[in-house]
Amino acid sequence: MNLRAAAALLALALAGCATYPTVPFEGASYQTGNDFSAYRTFEFVPLPAGSARLVASLDYFDVEGVLARDLSTAGNLARSISGSPDLYVAYYQGGRQVDVQAWGYTTAGNPVVDVVDVPSSCLVVDLIDARRMVLVWRGIATDALTGQQSLDPAIRQMLRGWPPRG
Repeated sequence: MNLRAAAALLALALAGCATYPTVPFEGASYQTGNDFSAYRTFEFVPLPAGSARLVASLDYFDVEGVLARDLSTAGNLARSISGSPDLYVAYYQGGRQVDVQAWGYTTAGNPVVDVVDVPSSCLVVDLIDARRMVLVWRGIATDALTGQQSLDPAIRQMLRGWPPRG
Protein backbone atom coordinates (compact mmCIF):
# COMPACT_ATOMS: atom_id res chain seq x y z
CA MET A 1 0.00 0.00 0.00
CA ASN A 2 1.43 3.38 -0.89
CA LEU A 3 1.82 6.26 1.55
CA ARG A 4 -1.05 8.30 0.07
CA ALA A 5 -3.51 5.37 0.40
CA ALA A 6 -2.38 4.70 3.98
CA ALA A 7 -2.86 8.36 4.90
CA ALA A 8 -6.35 8.36 3.36
CA LEU A 9 -7.34 5.24 5.31
CA LEU A 10 -6.01 6.74 8.54
CA ALA A 11 -7.97 9.96 7.92
CA LEU A 12 -11.18 7.99 7.34
CA ALA A 13 -10.67 5.92 10.49
CA LEU A 14 -10.05 8.99 12.59
CA ALA A 15 -13.08 10.80 11.16
CA GLY A 16 -15.34 7.89 12.07
CA CYS A 17 -14.19 7.90 15.69
CA ALA A 18 -13.71 11.61 16.20
CA THR A 19 -15.35 13.42 19.03
CA TYR A 20 -17.01 16.68 18.19
CA PRO A 21 -15.13 19.98 18.47
CA THR A 22 -17.32 21.17 21.33
CA VAL A 23 -16.43 18.09 23.41
CA PRO A 24 -13.00 18.92 24.79
CA PHE A 25 -12.07 15.94 27.00
CA GLU A 26 -12.10 12.25 26.00
CA GLY A 27 -15.57 12.56 24.48
CA ALA A 28 -16.88 14.44 27.51
CA SER A 29 -17.46 17.95 28.71
CA TYR A 30 -17.45 18.60 32.43
CA GLN A 31 -17.94 21.32 34.99
CA THR A 32 -14.57 22.62 36.13
CA GLY A 33 -13.88 23.17 39.82
CA ASN A 34 -15.96 20.15 40.81
CA ASP A 35 -14.66 17.44 43.19
CA PHE A 36 -15.45 14.33 41.13
CA SER A 37 -13.78 12.03 43.67
CA ALA A 38 -16.71 12.70 46.04
CA TYR A 39 -19.12 10.83 43.76
CA ARG A 40 -19.49 7.18 44.68
CA THR A 41 -23.10 6.20 43.82
CA PHE A 42 -25.56 6.75 40.98
CA GLU A 43 -29.16 6.19 39.97
CA PHE A 44 -31.07 6.97 36.81
CA VAL A 45 -32.96 10.24 36.85
CA PRO A 46 -36.74 9.78 37.14
CA LEU A 47 -38.40 10.39 33.77
CA PRO A 48 -40.58 13.47 33.55
CA ALA A 49 -44.10 13.18 32.14
CA GLY A 50 -44.12 13.00 28.35
CA SER A 51 -40.46 12.11 27.94
CA ALA A 52 -40.77 8.32 27.99
CA ARG A 53 -40.64 8.25 24.17
CA LEU A 54 -37.09 9.70 24.23
CA VAL A 55 -35.87 6.76 26.26
CA ALA A 56 -38.23 4.08 24.92
CA SER A 57 -36.59 4.28 21.51
CA LEU A 58 -33.32 3.25 23.19
CA ASP A 59 -34.75 0.13 24.91
CA TYR A 60 -33.71 -1.97 21.91
CA PHE A 61 -30.09 -1.31 22.81
CA ASP A 62 -30.55 -1.93 26.57
CA VAL A 63 -28.82 1.38 27.19
CA GLU A 64 -29.70 1.48 30.88
CA GLY A 65 -28.30 -2.01 31.52
CA VAL A 66 -25.05 -1.30 29.68
CA LEU A 67 -24.67 2.09 31.38
CA ALA A 68 -25.29 0.59 34.84
CA ARG A 69 -22.66 -2.09 34.25
CA ASP A 70 -20.08 0.21 32.68
CA LEU A 71 -20.53 3.01 35.24
CA SER A 72 -19.85 0.38 37.90
CA THR A 73 -16.79 -1.11 36.23
CA ALA A 74 -15.17 1.59 34.11
CA GLY A 75 -16.64 4.51 36.04
CA ASN A 76 -15.96 3.05 39.49
CA LEU A 77 -19.44 4.03 40.71
CA ALA A 78 -21.94 1.84 42.57
CA ARG A 79 -25.66 1.86 41.96
CA SER A 80 -27.37 3.49 44.92
CA ILE A 81 -29.38 1.23 47.19
CA SER A 82 -30.23 3.92 49.74
CA GLY A 83 -32.34 6.08 47.44
CA SER A 84 -29.91 8.97 47.92
CA PRO A 85 -27.36 8.76 45.09
CA ASP A 86 -24.45 11.15 44.62
CA LEU A 87 -25.18 11.32 40.88
CA TYR A 88 -28.21 10.98 38.69
CA VAL A 89 -27.75 9.61 35.17
CA ALA A 90 -29.81 10.77 32.18
CA TYR A 91 -29.29 9.60 28.61
CA TYR A 92 -30.55 10.67 25.22
CA GLN A 93 -30.12 9.98 21.55
CA GLY A 94 -28.25 12.75 19.77
CA GLY A 95 -30.01 15.01 17.31
CA ARG A 96 -33.04 15.61 19.54
CA GLN A 97 -34.13 18.69 21.40
CA VAL A 98 -34.02 17.91 25.14
CA ASP A 99 -35.21 20.30 27.82
CA VAL A 100 -33.11 19.27 30.80
CA GLN A 101 -35.09 21.56 33.10
CA ALA A 102 -38.14 19.40 32.41
CA TRP A 103 -36.00 16.51 33.63
CA GLY A 104 -35.38 18.37 36.89
CA TYR A 105 -31.84 19.68 36.44
CA THR A 106 -29.96 22.59 34.94
CA THR A 107 -26.72 22.94 33.03
CA ALA A 108 -25.60 26.04 34.94
CA GLY A 109 -24.07 27.12 31.62
CA ASN A 110 -21.39 24.43 31.76
CA PRO A 111 -20.92 21.89 30.10
CA VAL A 112 -22.04 23.54 26.89
CA VAL A 113 -22.45 20.65 24.44
CA ASP A 114 -26.00 20.79 23.12
CA VAL A 115 -27.68 17.43 22.49
CA VAL A 116 -29.30 18.65 19.28
CA ASP A 117 -25.84 19.39 17.79
CA VAL A 118 -24.77 15.73 18.08
CA PRO A 119 -25.51 13.14 15.34
CA SER A 120 -28.40 10.74 16.02
CA SER A 121 -26.04 7.74 16.00
CA CYS A 122 -24.49 9.04 19.22
CA LEU A 123 -25.60 8.44 22.79
CA VAL A 124 -25.43 11.44 25.11
CA VAL A 125 -25.03 10.69 28.83
CA ASP A 126 -25.49 13.32 31.53
CA LEU A 127 -24.19 12.90 35.08
CA ILE A 128 -26.01 15.23 37.44
CA ASP A 129 -24.97 16.22 40.96
CA ALA A 130 -27.97 14.81 42.88
CA ARG A 131 -27.72 17.29 45.74
CA ARG A 132 -27.62 20.43 43.57
CA MET A 133 -29.43 18.98 40.50
CA VAL A 134 -26.79 20.53 38.24
CA LEU A 135 -25.19 18.84 35.24
CA VAL A 136 -21.53 18.19 36.07
CA TRP A 137 -20.48 15.88 33.20
CA ARG A 138 -21.80 15.18 29.70
CA GLY A 139 -20.32 12.36 27.67
CA ILE A 140 -20.90 11.45 24.06
CA ALA A 141 -20.58 7.83 22.95
CA THR A 142 -19.80 8.19 19.25
CA ASP A 143 -21.70 5.83 16.92
CA ALA A 144 -23.07 3.94 19.93
CA LEU A 145 -26.51 3.55 18.37
CA THR A 146 -25.55 1.97 15.06
CA GLY A 147 -26.17 -1.58 16.36
CA GLN A 148 -26.36 -3.56 19.60
CA GLN A 149 -22.72 -4.63 19.33
CA SER A 150 -21.52 -1.01 19.10
CA LEU A 151 -23.02 0.28 22.36
CA ASP A 152 -20.71 -1.26 24.97
CA PRO A 153 -17.37 -0.34 23.35
CA ALA A 154 -18.65 3.19 22.66
CA ILE A 155 -19.70 3.68 26.29
CA ARG A 156 -16.40 2.29 27.59
CA GLN A 157 -14.53 4.70 25.31
CA MET A 158 -16.67 7.61 26.52
CA LEU A 159 -16.06 6.70 30.18
CA ARG A 160 -12.29 6.78 29.73
CA GLY A 161 -12.64 10.44 30.71
CA TRP A 162 -14.33 9.60 34.05
CA PRO A 163 -13.56 10.91 36.54
CA PRO A 164 -12.13 14.10 35.10
CA ARG A 165 -8.72 14.99 36.43
CA GLY A 166 -7.94 18.63 37.02
